[in-house]
Amino acid sequence: MDDREDGRFWAIDAGGSSTTAALDDGSRLRRGSVNPASVGAVAAERVLRELLGEVAARLGPEGARTARGWLATAALDAGAAAADVARIVASARASGLTGPLVVSRDVLPLLLAPPLAGRGVAVVCGTGSGFLASDGSGPPVSVGGCEYLGSDEGSAFQLGLDGLRAAVRALDGRGAPTALGVELAAEFGSPVRELARELAARPFPKSAVAALAPVVSRCWLAGDEVAGAVVTGALDELVAGVRAARDLAGLRGEWPVVLNGGVFRGSPEFATALGRRLVAELGAAAPPERVADPAGRVLAALRARPAGPSEALAGWAWTVEREAGEGVRG
Repeated sequence: MDDREDGRFWAIDAGGSSTTAALDDGSRLRRGSVNPASVGAVAAERVLRELLGEVAARLGPEGARTARGWLATAALDAGAAAADVARIVASARASGLTGPLVVSRDVLPLLLAPPLAGRGVAVVCGTGSGFLASDGSGPPVSVGGCEYLGSDEGSAFQLGLDGLRAAVRALDGRGAPTALGVELAAEFGSPVRELARELAARPFPKSAVAALAPVVSRCWLAGDEVAGAVVTGALDELVAGVRAARDLAGLRGEWPVVLNGGVFRGSPEFATALGRRLVAELGAAAPPERVADPAGRVLAALRARPAGPSEALAGWAWTVEREAGEGVRG
């Protein structure tokens, strides 16, 4: 990419359950997940191509040919990133988007865009969870982000799974009484034992289990002690993740935090509770900012770095030049 700041820009934030495109005219396009771990490879690719095609249509022929883009996704496999990047680039080109393109992990733009601007801790807590930190001089360090079998502690998936298990345990006498069983059954139309079996039979249960999290949060706010214990456990895990990221990055003195993800947007009370603990227990500079528009944050990162991320971010972001003489760095 060159360093000019003129021309058109587009950005996509692809999380575990939903995907949002932001265009430089202020418009937003929202679709379902493009994460194969959440919906399967075929469905993920179909949704991605449909969204990229609509972005190209909104930009128009000349805009689609030249506009700079940034696609930040939770679906990049650290062990096979080159193949993932190639697949995403091929989808963009097939959709008519032939300008310079950055492909990165979903959390990186949160670290690069204001207010962190390269220094601090970015926390993602949606369907899954992850942490990224930097002291402003060294490369970013990552904690978590290994999908729901390896990590995702504190996420909507963990909240939903722990809430469902607590409801089942209460029903068969292994756990304390809780309103979770009644509330989950009312919300999803099945007794919790049947709900648990139905979710377990799905080939890609991650998003569906994460969808239980709002019920857990409502029960917590209503004073249910069992739901409260589930939420406290999730908060403990998020504090541990931020602590590990802070220490690995070597952050000293005052350091800021941003919070991004559906759990924080869906439950401001949860975000507030975490923020208080980060300040009191870890020394964060101030209560964290809760990101309201993650796709807009990706767009802000692109505007701040129209030439693409620096080579110091290799392994986190891949910059692909215009279609003619493609070329990839990162």
